[in-house]
Amino acid sequence: MHDRLPNKFFPSVWISFRYLVRRNNIYAALINWVTLLGLVLGVTILTVVTSVMNGFDQEIKDRLLGVVPHVYIETRVLSAADRALLETPTVVGVERLYQGEAMISRSGLAQAVKIYGIQPTDGGGFIADSLVSGSLSLLTGAGIALGEPLARSMGFSLGDPIILVFPQPTGSGVIPSIQRFQLVATFSVGADPDYQLALIDIARVEELGMTNAGTSGWRVTLADPLSVGSDSLPFESPARTWAEEFGELFRAIQIEKGIMFALLALIVGIAAFNMLSGQALLVNDKRADIAILGTMGARCRTIVSIFLVQGLFLSTIGIGLGLLLGVTIAAHADTIVVLLEAMTGTSMIEGTYFSVVPSEIEAGDLVVIALLSFTLCSAAVIRPTLLAAKANPAVELHSR
Repeated sequence: MHDRLPNKFFPSVWISFRYLVRRNNIYAALINWVTLLGLVLGVTILTVVTSVMNGFDQEIKDRLLGVVPHVYIETRVLSAADRALLETPTVVGVERLYQGEAMISRSGLAQAVKIYGIQPTDGGGFIADSLVSGSLSLLTGAGIALGEPLARSMGFSLGDPIILVFPQPTGSGVIPSIQRFQLVATFSVGADPDYQLALIDIARVEELGMTNAGTSGWRVTLADPLSVGSDSLPFESPARTWAEEFGELFRAIQIEKGIMFALLALIVGIAAFNMLSGQALLVNDKRADIAILGTMGARCRTIVSIFLVQGLFLSTIGIGLGLLLGVTIAAHADTIVVLLEAMTGTSMIEGTYFSVVPSEIEAGDLVVIALLSFTLCSAAVIRPTLLAAKANPAVELHSR
């Protein structure tokens, strides 16, 4: 009595698992397991690549947002209303900031840079953790800090004199204003500012009368810079966010991520197509069994559920194993890359800003991958499964 419980209460499940384990057609069985393997590999690759791209995206954002102003208020004097808006827990810090452009010149070499004028006494905290040499306190007066890669490429060392050429607007046009500084510090944030940014004392900018060569305002550091939007800034004074300066960069990253996701999803689509072939072979192989079940009084929905349960079971197992393997690889991506580099004798990230391969696993991406994969597999399973219910028992038994 106990042995018949599965057959009595869950006939579809019992028969489908029997078909899954016992297959007379070796070729059909091979297609089934190869399909399962392809589904596992497709979901694994999709999970790993998506997580690694998330890691690079987040790493770039963290590095850039550690340097550029989260919000820049373009006014020399803050109004009472703006100060009141800044006295909230979401604002981490507010400091004066001058932004301008200049050109570094030395021995026939020239490089355009973005100038940040800060207060060395209480400013520069955003770059303090990225210092390579020197001290920001030495910026007072004629000191200057450059990105370490920029200083190295131009042959600068600490203590070297540096010439900055500012564009100085006048009533008759723009004339160059040549100013001398001394390199007192170098930094490295691991992003584009290493080659484009120079820090000087904002008091020096005002002393030289160079404020008209750029804009003077206030740097606002937020606790959550990703939540700020340019259309929701409540400031009375003109203000802009980091997204307005680097928004195109991160939009390009999102587009690249979307295209890569779509291309890799084709692997899952191929696995789903193979599943369709496997299910069709299974239905064709079991036509006599279907006919016998029909003559014994089995309903169409029972016959359909037999093949549907098997197909969905394989899909669920393949997606689950793929996600598990993908999350495991993504969580140890850097270790795996190090092992591959040791085996091949090459470096995958040499010449980039990164010293390790970042990876960030997001639950939302896993849900999308699982739903997309399950939808494709379900669509592949339904068509041959419905054909099983249309078999004519008399014809099938007579042909046998």
